[in-house]
Amino acid sequence: MDNNSIVPPPYIHKYHVVFRCKVDNRLYKWPIIMWCIFDVIIFIAAPTILWGLFAVLWSGAPLLAVVLLARYIWGNVTYAIDDDVLRISTPLKSLAINIDNIKKIRRGKFWVESGRNYSATYIKLRIIYDRNSYIYVSPEDEELFVDTLQAINPNIEYSSERGL
Repeated sequence: MDNNSIVPPPYIHKYHVVFRCKVDNRLYKWPIIMWCIFDVIIFIAAPTILWGLFAVLWSGAPLLAVVLLARYIWGNVTYAIDDDVLRISTPLKSLAINIDNIKKIRRGKFWVESGRNYSATYIKLRIIYDRNSYIYVSPEDEELFVDTLQAINPNIEYSSERGL
């Protein structure tokens, strides 16, 4: 049997890099500090020591649940670069951006809107793409992340705020 069909070679990604989200520990410290202050106030305001201990123990369970949920969500955020597409994946939503559409990357401290934030640190990268769309990311290795994006699209401008 003569089979003249040609099998194409497998497609090998030119760029395939996955970055994890950098998580700032201050995101967890402030809720715990506020919880401690709240518990001291409850303990002082309680009529007896037993009621105070009961209130402190019951207020800890919701805080623990919230901190563990936040840690799960931010711990599973990834930024994957597949050829010319930047894929941002979270447990709740995902987004794909064509790297050729990225205009600027700026590193700094930004006030962010909830729908555009894919970062868990105070110092973020603001990626401006298309005309005026933007998102915030915080990869663990920012330098390699930016270098990889600039290797794919050399027209990307990178800047940083003074002192960062």
